[in-house]
This record gives sequence, structure tokens and C-alpha cells, in this order.
Amino acid sequence: APFVVLAREQLRGRGRFGRVWHSHANGNLYASFAFRPHLPPGRMQPFTLWMGTNLCEMIANFCRATPALKWPNDILFEGRKAGGILTEARVDADEIRDLVLGVGLNVNSSGAWPGDLVQRAISIAEHTGTALDLNRFVAALIGRVQSAYASFVNGSYERSFSQLWNRYDALRGHAVTVLQGDRRTSGIAAGIDADGSLVLRGEKGHSERFHAGEVTLAKS
Repeated sequence: APFVVLAREQLRGRGRFGRVWHSHANGNLYASFAFRPHLPPGRMQPFTLWMGTNLCEMIANFCRATPALKWPNDILFEGRKAGGILTEARVDADEIRDLVLGVGLNVNSSGAWPGDLVQRAISIAEHTGTALDLNRFVAALIGRVQSAYASFVNGSYERSFSQLWNRYDALRGHAVTVLQGDRRTSGIAAGIDADGSLVLRGEKGHSERFHAGEVTLAKS
């Protein structure tokens, strides 16, 4: 059965590409959800994005404040990072055997961020001006993750995925630069396709698609 590990502090938190995730004990939430989906790897590409849209929806409903999603895995308020999502999987033959969804959310921290994070990080409480009941918040989060996971596995998520993503998309209509090794591609973000790939519209009107696991966005 699925299970979740919750923490108020992590000693070695990390994000995409092994980056450091500052996980101090200052009112924030760190959660790891473990699943055994037994799905082919090709089905999993939209998973992180689908879970991100559901986290944003849950936060919006719980806090009466609307976050934004920066493709592929950042949750933002006021353009500053309030959370991140990381998915890791173990493949056995032709199916995903083990899947871990890691979620880090700045919930009640007061803004004492280390170094240059002062300008780039924010907590939900900072944005709303109100501290949250962390236990109630966690209960709502677990319920939403469970229902979102079930709809992903049975495929019913496809009916609302695009609409939900567009509701929280932080990049649509903005100029972005995608880094792919030494290659830089600039254009206007035009949402995502059905697989969760970022659609980038170039100067001449042609579109390119980029997979989340293969590229990163240049820092603005």
C-alpha cells in the first residue's frame, strides 16, 4: 500500500539534478510519498506536473491564495519559490516498480532565508500574512495526493490535466530560455502538450517541445 514519510526538517534535502534543497526546521513541510504503480515508464512523463497542479489546487482551496507553477516542478508566490516537487522511480523490466514523490513546501517560515534565497524564496504564510495549522494542512495534502495518484493510475486525469495546468501556469506567454546541454533555445512559453512537455514558440512561429527530464530553464 502507498505510504508517506513526513518531516519538519531534512539534513540532506535535494532537488532536481542533485541541487541542494534548504530544509531547516522553521515551520515548513517535507514529505515523501511512496507508490508501486506497475505502469510502463512511458506513462509516467506527466506525473510530476499532474501532481504539481493538484498541490496548487489544494493550496488555493486551503489558503484562499493562488500559487503559480513554473514548469516542471516549482510552486511560486509573487514569482518567488514556495515549494518544489521531485519524482524518482525504479524501473523493473518494462514497468515502474517503485515511485517516490518528494514534496517540499515553505509553509510557516518567517523569511530568514540563507544567502541569496532571501530574494528568491517565500513561504505561504509570508504571502498570506497568516500562519497555517500544519496538521490540518498535511491532512488536506495527503488526501489530495492520494486522489490525484488514483486518477493518474486509472487515466481519468487526462480529462482535466490541461485545464488545471493552464489555471496555474506561471510561464505561458513569457519569454524563456531552455538549456539542453550546451544548446540554448529561446522563445515564448506556450503551455504544455498532453505528455507534459514544455511547448516553446520561436520567432518564426514554429514550435519545439522539451521533456522535463532532459532540460532546465535558464535563470531569469
